[in-house]
Amino acid sequence: MQNDRKRISIDDQYAHALGLAAYCFAICEWNAVWSAERLQPGYISTIEPLRKTAGVIAKELIDLVKAINDPTLRAICLIPSMEFQRLVQERNGLLHGKPGTAPNGDQRLFRRGQEWTISAIDAFADEVSACSILLNEIVHEDLAKR
Repeated sequence: MQNDRKRISIDDQYAHALGLAAYCFAICEWNAVWSAERLQPGYISTIEPLRKTAGVIAKELIDLVKAINDPTLRAICLIPSMEFQRLVQERNGLLHGKPGTAPNGDQRLFRRGQEWTISAIDAFADEVSACSILLNEIVHEDLAKR
């Protein structure tokens, strides 16, 4: 029903951290997609029809990067592509986390019994943003010259 979401006990700061982290990841994911598009024109049109997950996108991006003939360009592209793949696993740990009650009574998400604190979520969002910036530079600089 309308407004049922308001029955969920979560503080605004935690909800904000979660939302910002999810948004930062979405930007990073699309920078990965655009990187793949630069390497294989038409790639972007396969995302929705094939319902590609972030994990599939990460694997395919790495495969495309490994096929780059220029070893310098390949090395430049491989680091953020592999970082994106690692961050997909972290994102899964956050957004597929288990809801529960923290020792202080706050409602939180947990991964392998560890609480996703606001500071941990913020740190994740910063890692994602750093990767996103690198992928964006690759799209607009290194791969734009190909």
